[in-house]
Amino acid sequence: LPALRAVQKHPASQIGVYVLLIGVMLWLPTQLNQAANYTLGTVMIYVLLGLGLNIVVGLAGLLDLGYVAFFAVGAYTVALLTTSQTNPLVLNFWAVVPLGVVLAATAGVLLGVPVLRLRGDYLAIVTLGFGEIIRILAGSDALTWFTGGPEGITGIPLPRIFGLTVGGREFVYLLLAGVALVIFVTSRLQNSRIGRAWVAMREDETVALAMGINTLRYKLLAFGIGAAFAGLGGAMFSARNQFTNPQDYALLVSINVLAVVIVGGMGSIPGVILGAFALKGIPEVLREFQSFRIILFGALLVVMMILRPEGMWPSRRRRLEMHTESEEAEETSPAISSYEEASA
Repeated sequence: LPALRAVQKHPASQIGVYVLLIGVMLWLPTQLNQAANYTLGTVMIYVLLGLGLNIVVGLAGLLDLGYVAFFAVGAYTVALLTTSQTNPLVLNFWAVVPLGVVLAATAGVLLGVPVLRLRGDYLAIVTLGFGEIIRILAGSDALTWFTGGPEGITGIPLPRIFGLTVGGREFVYLLLAGVALVIFVTSRLQNSRIGRAWVAMREDETVALAMGINTLRYKLLAFGIGAAFAGLGGAMFSARNQFTNPQDYALLVSINVLAVVIVGGMGSIPGVILGAFALKGIPEVLREFQSFRIILFGALLVVMMILRPEGMWPSRRRRLEMHTESEEAEETSPAISSYEEASA
């Protein structure tokens, strides 16, 4: 932990960590078998989802429990437009991915327009309902002609680059490129005027509004960008699996992504990466202990929340907030005890 804090305090050290991480990720797929590369790809997809939700929850402070809906929009866009199972129009993967990202972002903005005046628990419940509506519509028998219904869509082709099919180990590198792009965009946003406006809203929306920040505009921007990242993750997900159905977009996916952000560290890009490896990679490693896997996973979460409630790699602001709160609690407790003893 002291070494981790030392790295967090020095930007040059953080750049070194990123360079080291990229080097490891370029080398690692060559050393893993097909099953391990599949698990690594799943972790990368959750990194994409976590980075998107990190903007909505970690930076803007908007609790979104229907985030999986945008994941489904990106996945079904690729599935519908690159196969002939439900429609005669077949497009190239590289042409469809940007469309899936744009449609997911549009869905995020359209959801945000009527609901972003809500706050806290009310916003969470409404977004949860939206996510379930999308899943139910995708699995509806009435829309089988369009979405494939409960059975989903099969035969989704793998992407091709210069005539070569991108699958297996090569797809991990494609996911790595997507993660690198999203990290770059997130980093630029986080350190911009937009990022500071999001943080101001998260800290106190009323004060941010009084200071002249158009909170509704910035909320819509957060929802749209976060949804776009989810759409990219969904496009990669359905293309890699070559199959998709409504069961892939249950509420548990949103809960898992939210856990990645919280355990890794809200507002922190390295934290989201660590959280994805911890919450999606470790359970797969423990799969041989099938009977105890969920127990060990739950115990890990409990220990993490007790020892480091701010997350494994929190942002600097989040770390200061958590330590200030704990110090104030420690200072207040002796005073309360002294007062109670004097009263007795």
